[in-house]
Amino acid sequence: MTVLKIAIDDGSTNVKVCWLNDGEINRLTSPNSFRKDWKSAALRQANSVYNYQIGNTKYTYDATSDKAMSTTHIAYQYDDQNLLAVHHALLQTGLTPQPVEIVVTLPITEYYDADDCQKNEANIQRKKDNLMRAISLNKGELFEIVDVQVMPESLPAVLSTLVNSDVNGLTKSLVIDLGGTTLDMGVIVGEFDEVSDIYGNKEIGVSMVTDAAKKALAAADSDASYLVANELIRQRHDPDFIEQVVNDDQQIPRIMQKLQDKIEELGAQVAYEAKKFCKNPHRVFLVGGGASLIAEAICQAYPTLGSKVVQVKQAQTALAEEICLYQAAAAE
Repeated sequence: MTVLKIAIDDGSTNVKVCWLNDGEINRLTSPNSFRKDWKSAALRQANSVYNYQIGNTKYTYDATSDKAMSTTHIAYQYDDQNLLAVHHALLQTGLTPQPVEIVVTLPITEYYDADDCQKNEANIQRKKDNLMRAISLNKGELFEIVDVQVMPESLPAVLSTLVNSDVNGLTKSLVIDLGGTTLDMGVIVGEFDEVSDIYGNKEIGVSMVTDAAKKALAAADSDASYLVANELIRQRHDPDFIEQVVNDDQQIPRIMQKLQDKIEELGAQVAYEAKKFCKNPHRVFLVGGGASLIAEAICQAYPTLGSKVVQVKQAQTALAEEICLYQAAAAE
């Protein structure tokens, strides 16, 4: 019996899932929003309550609660919330729960040793062990994870883009991956001939903007979960959505200005780190959930590159898609 293999970019804010079905790629994004204790089903929500248990601790998926646990810390990669996020994302695929092999990710600074750019086998094993732990779903069935593989974040996300970018063996490409918690960067030579350097910063991520959005909402009598705060960032140009999540409409201009200020601050920080890490690349590729927030700042940081600063299509799910395609090719 062939076991289904699923690619999972299990980021701290969203889990991106890709799998092949009859040669066609399927994809989904599952937001992280969990709190402790269980909740009951409402009249019209009988099939949408997810109450989990890990050891003696009970958790539930709760999209809107301001008690939802923060995932914007590097420890997320090895804790209960990561285990919850992966299993919850698998349930969103619509596939029948079954044995699966999964390929997950670690930030560059966790996957590689900073000193010599070699695999950090201890962290990789720690990640595997975490996802092989027991977990249960109240009144439901979970997927059985029978094997876990781990790949580095960011760099594989540009594989197809590089191949189609007319680069040569001497082309130096800077990959910038901005996620919810971390900023990962790497320099790739040619069409992935080698990874010449890596850099990561665990203090810079979209969470800078998310935290500001959450505090601004609370000040407007609109306490919200991290998921809602992230949606506000994503839909910040949609007046209808803004009015739905902000109770005190007099505070809307202040909230939106606060978001814009934080986005610009984030872009400036990423641009500074990028120039410090790689001053003169031949190309720059932006991936990750925060790519669109920093695109303008990166273009300004590398003005002579022009169109060679590229935001990868489907930047948020690109990593999971590339891992999925790579695994399929390797199996042939």
